[in-house]
Order: sequence, then C-alpha cells, then structure tokens
Amino acid sequence: MHWQQSLLERLRTDPAVGAVRPYGSVLTPDQLDPWSDLDVELDLIADVDARTLLGGEPWAWQSTLDDGVQHVRIVLADGRRVDLATRGATLELPPEPPDNSQRFDLALAATRFGRGADAIGLHLVLGVVREALVHSMILADQREGTVHHRFGSATDLAAAGSQTALSGALSPSLALRVASVYAESRAAVNEDYHPDWSGLVAVVAAGSRRP
Repeated sequence: MHWQQSLLERLRTDPAVGAVRPYGSVLTPDQLDPWSDLDVELDLIADVDARTLLGGEPWAWQSTLDDGVQHVRIVLADGRRVDLATRGATLELPPEPPDNSQRFDLALAATRFGRGADAIGLHLVLGVVREALVHSMILADQREGTVHHRFGSATDLAAAGSQTALSGALSPSLALRVASVYAESRAAVNEDYHPDWSGLVAVVAAGSRRP
C-alpha cells in the first residue's frame, strides 16, 4: 500500500475528523509515483495538532484561511507531502521555522524537477538563491560599515558560489545544492541560525526510489 493510502485510512479513523474527501492521484493508485502527495478535504469536529493528525513532524508549510476554509500545504520531516483543506475546526501547526518559506520552496522545486517541470523548479530555486545573495550584500554592509560600495569585496565570492550551485543538470539535487548556499549565507549574518534540511533530503530520497 502506498503511504498516501495509509495516511488516508489514518485520517478516516481520527476522532477529530468528521468527514474525509480525497481527490487527485490517490483516487487512481496506479498513477501514484514517488513524487505524489496526498490531496484531501477534511471536516474537523475538533481542533487537532498536525503532528497527531498526520503522524509526523511538520517541517515546512503554507497555511491560509479563506471563508472559513483552512488551506494547508505541508511537508513532513519524513518527506511526505499533504495538501489539506479543513473546515469546522483548526489544524494546529507548530511555530514556523525561521526559513519556512525557503524550505517549502525548495521541497516544491525538488518535486517539480523530479517530474520534469524544470521551468517551475528553476523559478523556485532562483528565488532562494536571490535571497542568499541578499544575505551576502548585508554581510558586506556590516563588514564595511556602509551601504555604498564602489568596488567588490570578499563577500562577492558568494556570486561564484551561487553560479556553481546552479550548474549541472536540472534535477532534484539542485534544490539540495541551493539549500547549502542559502544556509551558508544566512548563517554568516545570523549566528543563531541553524539550518535543518532533513525534510528536503527526505523528499529527494523518496522521489529517487523506484515506485
């Protein structure tokens, strides 16, 4: 049984869930592949912690509330990805990690590269690279005590590092290389930043397995 089907059965038996309406590829199991997520709508009868409901640790997510419907796209630390729409009560999420949006974008980029959707994948990783370069510019400002720079500095080596990370085939491993670039640049300006790419590593590893 695919993990999407197993999780779907878990949701059906959770006491906080009143109704479950799956959609997407889980309805046609022969179309599930290592990059598939689980798409499901839930009617909740009580607030429930995402860890309890999904049986895993949330690693990155997007969450919005629209006309009483909570839309959550979530990546678990074990690499599973779930798109949920919940009504009636709240899916409770932990505090966001400081790099939540970068985590989510890189996990999504890995899945897009895995499916051959290279334009979307590259668009997502370039966004993270751009943010990494912003950190390098901030570092230059901090080291030189000014925001005006007539010439380059040692921090401009980050440009070459970013270019190296972007070289090679457009594949899920590109997301991992960009993650390293981002982590290094952010740690240089924020000593309290401690990267955790476990969810991204799990997504790439799961996608690389044969179905």
